Amino acid sequence: MKLREFIKEFELRYPPQWAMESDKVGLFCGDLNRGVEKILIALDPSKNVLEEAASGGYDLLLTHHPVYRSDFKNIIAQDGASGKLFFAIQHDIAIYSAHTNLDFAPDGVSVALAKMLDVEIEDFLHKKSAEKLYKLVVFVPRKDFENFRKSMLNTGIGCIGKYSHSSFSSSGEGTFFPLDGASPYLGQVGKLEKTEEMRFETVVPAHLLKNAVEAIHTYHPYEEPAFDIYPLANDRINGGFGVVGLFEKTLKLEDVVERCRSKLITNVVRYSGNSGEFVRRVALIGGTGDSLVGDVISAKADVFIAGELGHHSIMDLKEAGICAVVPGHFATEWVILPHIRDVVEEILKKFEVAGKVDLSEVEEPIFKV
Repeated sequence: MKLREFIKEFELRYPPQWAMESDKVGLFCGDLNRGVEKILIALDPSKNVLEEAASGGYDLLLTHHPVYRSDFKNIIAQDGASGKLFFAIQHDIAIYSAHTNLDFAPDGVSVALAKMLDVEIEDFLHKKSAEKLYKLVVFVPRKDFENFRKSMLNTGIGCIGKYSHSSFSSSGEGTFFPLDGASPYLGQVGKLEKTEEMRFETVVPAHLLKNAVEAIHTYHPYEEPAFDIYPLANDRINGGFGVVGLFEKTLKLEDVVERCRSKLITNVVRYSGNSGEFVRRVALIGGTGDSLVGDVISAKADVFIAGELGHHSIMDLKEAGICAVVPGHFATEWVILPHIRDVVEEILKKFEVAGKVDLSEVEEPIFKV
């Protein structure tokens, strides 16, 4: 499997278009034509993790956090962020990061955190339109229609909310006149042809549009398929930042704190509120939660679990009568890594690659007590 093949498949699950506009996601360094068999997954592309990747002979380092947040002009071995790229290139390690696009995903970081803490998810805390939608219309000979429809929908297009393989069809008559040099599937050169055709239409998110057009040319029997693409006013809302839900029963705040200590990789869990206070409705975000405090208050949560929260955010929550539990940035985001390992293993299996996918063994929470 080539690196470019892996990236294409991975980005079908976590499109870069889902990332926040200022975020750094995608491939930071690497040869797109190189083979990929050994993949190391980590939260951060730290020096320790890069050395682990080099000593282990890994082809690809797949991280959540990007190598750098601010652009730079030079790549210098002794520099901080650019020095990591220098090291990776020197040791032939590709680095790829999925950051806020993974936070946003319907199976993203906060969803993994909720599952780890046994929270029944009701909805995303801050829903957002991730990308534009398009209506795809293709005209297909009646006798080829079922195979074409099945093949197209199996590419992942046609999803509406929690429903996949959604499409509409109607019948009609198509006409065409093959000119000199054409190789018509039906009819003859120089003769007007009429044929029964079916109109196939479905919805396609922006990140799958190119793949959908390629699929048309792959599965359509005509030399020159007739198809239309219409931009839609209704965007696709299929993810969000943070989640809100319920614990299986009402718990004391101290029980929530202890659950975080026992289920997450953390050395310290800070909290705000009365330890004996009863809570059930919970909002969660993997990583920093300051920007979602307003959403938490609007959701009428009893407690907000976040990787990081600033003083003023905790004060706003306290004045709204909402408890806060802060297990740490590392603890609340590391939970996604086992799921990403499963996703990567599925991709290797699809390409029939007997590869090796590991989670970093050198990462640990930053704070000590």
